[in-house]
Amino acid sequence: MDTYAIKPHVGVGPIDLLMSRADVHRVLGKPRRVSAERETFLDGFFVDFDAEGRVEFIELAQGARFRGLFHGVCLHELPAEEAVAFVSRYGEYDANHLELGYSYIFVDLQLSLWRGTLDRRFEAVGVAVDGYFAPRKKGD
Repeated sequence: MDTYAIKPHVGVGPIDLLMSRADVHRVLGKPRRVSAERETFLDGFFVDFDAEGRVEFIELAQGARFRGLFHGVCLHELPAEEAVAFVSRYGEYDANHLELGYSYIFVDLQLSLWRGTLDRRFEAVGVAVDGYFAPRKKGD
């Protein structure tokens, strides 16, 4: 099983934010699925491209082929509350996010945690280019 470092503002493993689509294909091979600007690799390694064909968001689902580590910790393997507390050591999450509880957006890190139900661990961890996640104000 491969291990990929999750590096906010940089990328995930061998894929850097703002990398070209062609370079992603050279590193990861042909995508298993293409849906609009999202391409799927390795059964759960998702790469979203901007209008210029550059990586703008990378999301890792928990998978059997790889593990994603943030500061040496696999956030998929922690209970959700522990994962939020761990990432909170490095930045604050947006407490006004509309899907808070399901999604935690760490704006300064441009990192997201997502789960489909509240009684689960996080199913996806993502990193994005600067400005992808904007802070929300109360009432937005």
